[in-house]
Amino acid sequence: MLARASGRPGVAAARRVVAFADPRSESPGESHSRVVLHAIGLPPSSLQYEVSDPSGRVVARCDFGWEEHRTVGEFDGVVKYGRLLSPGQTAADVVYAEKRREDAVRDLDLRMVPWGWHDLQRERVLAARLRRFIC
Repeated sequence: MLARASGRPGVAAARRVVAFADPRSESPGESHSRVVLHAIGLPPSSLQYEVSDPSGRVVARCDFGWEEHRTVGEFDGVVKYGRLLSPGQTAADVVYAEKRREDAVRDLDLRMVPWGWHDLQRERVLAARLRRFIC
């Protein structure tokens, strides 16, 4: 479509969007996070970064990973505590499982920086939190 639209208004911007798009962003919040992280000048991260223990067992898959900085980032929306619950599962079950997952990541001496929609509206604050560990 972009090739056929050559020379039309907005095509340059559309090309940048398509080049920046990444199917590994699994939610609107993760995609929005990528845009914000890029806008605040952070280095690109690995998406869906797998964290493994010394035996090679994957203990977590994090939305963002900056391996060289031993830091992972997580966009957390409220959806997983509501409509994505499995049958018989409560929000408390999800919160407890998330805490155990985060503990497993931290036990491997990685820093975990979580954020949500509110944080994406406060780019400077999020940038300061992340720059403590990255850059």
